[in-house]
Amino acid sequence: MGIQRHELFFYCRAGFEPDLGREVRDWAQARGAGGRVEAPGGGGYVRFAAAGEKEAAALAGALRRFTLVFARQWFRVLFELQPGKGGDVVRGVMEGLGEAARRFRAAPRVREVLAEAPDSDAGRLLWPRLEGLGEAVAAGAAERRWLRPAGRGAPRLHVCLLPGGRVLVGVSDPRGSAPWPMGIPRLRLPPGAPSRSARKVEEALVVLLDEPERAKMLKPGRRVVDLGAAPGGWSWQFARRGLLVTAVDNGRLAPEVLETGLVDHVRMDGFTYRPERPVDWMVCDMVKAAERVARLVGVWGARGFARCCLFNWKLPNRDRLREVRRCRAVVERELGRAGVPYTLRLRHLYHDREEVTGFLSVRGPGGAPAARRTRRPGTRKRARGRPRRA
Repeated sequence: MGIQRHELFFYCRAGFEPDLGREVRDWAQARGAGGRVEAPGGGGYVRFAAAGEKEAAALAGALRRFTLVFARQWFRVLFELQPGKGGDVVRGVMEGLGEAARRFRAAPRVREVLAEAPDSDAGRLLWPRLEGLGEAVAAGAAERRWLRPAGRGAPRLHVCLLPGGRVLVGVSDPRGSAPWPMGIPRLRLPPGAPSRSARKVEEALVVLLDEPERAKMLKPGRRVVDLGAAPGGWSWQFARRGLLVTAVDNGRLAPEVLETGLVDHVRMDGFTYRPERPVDWMVCDMVKAAERVARLVGVWGARGFARCCLFNWKLPNRDRLREVRRCRAVVERELGRAGVPYTLRLRHLYHDREEVTGFLSVRGPGGAPAARRTRRPGTRKRARGRPRRA
């Protein structure tokens, strides 16, 4: 028999529970919802107990993929299985879903099953069980005709194993949650990568952009400026997709980066470099103060130097949430002054440590890039109305 819960469950990186707990509490309070936050240190998750079932459902309905920075994945808890020796988890999940269906007066319908456990020392010991558990629950749901992969509006079913034998069962809206268990895409470091930071770019492009955006913005021939490029892991990731990269750094690039034939190395300070013409991408992974990088991103977006920006903000050991909010405000202030429409997404990725990764997309009127041509250093501004010399 399952124990009914009125709560939301969030996965995060172990050690970031206080940051996510504050973020969840502040977000819920901003929506007029009170509740209790449980954020066990090192557990890799946060639980938010709402006042009741309606409150939990309303909060779950308001969540979107990028509502929270430090949450990789989330779901609304339907019930918790009581721990017991030799208990059949699959049977308990099926019985609990049947009971929940009677409670909500609706037949269970799910589009997929995600078996999960927290990304923590204790949680990772449970990961070997997840694949078999997920297959067994999916088979049970299919046998009862509850599994509808093509069902419009059907939620994802989450079965979460917690240390100590506890099992949480819940659902999430596919439009507002990650498609991977625990919100972690399984990616391999491409062969020949010059640095481990290449994995961060791979994950960022998968998590922060949807498939149509990737297909459009990562076409071969697009132009990229990589600020603070050395040793070139980010430049290499874009070059291997056929994009043309200007790598800006006073340091050396790895030989395999230059061997792509698509990377032009400019020895210059990334904070002072400006492109001669607008580019499709500005990417930046500099070990500098987060606020300084945020201002740089805001300037590139507001002045139309780049259509898209992909960047990292290095965070302090304390008040990480406060630093993210401060940097977000810097970017939004620059773009607000320019009156430029934009989309800003931030996420603490699996391959991020003391940092967050962001994606900025800037659009001008009519869907065109909000771009302004810039003068090359040392040239005069042409008088208005005067014809350009041949």
